[in-house]
Amino acid sequence: MMSAATFRMPGNVTPIQNLFALYNGGANRVVRIRRIVLQVDTTGVLPFIMPLFKLCRIDTVSSGQTLTKVAWEATASHADIVARGRNTSDGGTQTNIVATPGETMWQQYASRLASNVGQIVGDDQNIAPVIIVSNPIVLRQNEGVMVYLEAPSANSNPTTSHYFVQCAWDEAVS
Repeated sequence: MMSAATFRMPGNVTPIQNLFALYNGGANRVVRIRRIVLQVDTTGVLPFIMPLFKLCRIDTVSSGQTLTKVAWEATASHADIVARGRNTSDGGTQTNIVATPGETMWQQYASRLASNVGQIVGDDQNIAPVIIVSNPIVLRQNEGVMVYLEAPSANSNPTTSHYFVQCAWDEAVS
């Protein structure tokens, strides 16, 4: 089992923000995604409709920041399986992940503050259905997935909202 987590990414006041991508460029490799979750921290009032967080397939990906993959066992990840996020550090410099979203596989609302009273610590938002534990999303050579947000307006993705994505998968020789 492998995993990767993005750094904390502030909203960027645009209606589309690519957050995470996992891509299998390896010949004779199969990736099985077992869990993919999102966390959102809204530190300011959002009087607008919150963004939808979407999971889609992608055919190609470039740019973004290559993330460290962590092995849960002694086996290392194949070098052609690449996880990408937007930031170089928590809240740091952002480099857009360049990929064209395919059809939406799953979508999810997260959290939205209607007032500045109190604090909401949200549960992990499953950006893929929980059934992927036993029925994983499979990535073969030159296939990937991406998590992105789509907001009805730039006002729905303020810099006072912060996001991170975590993904767990296994790899096998096909």
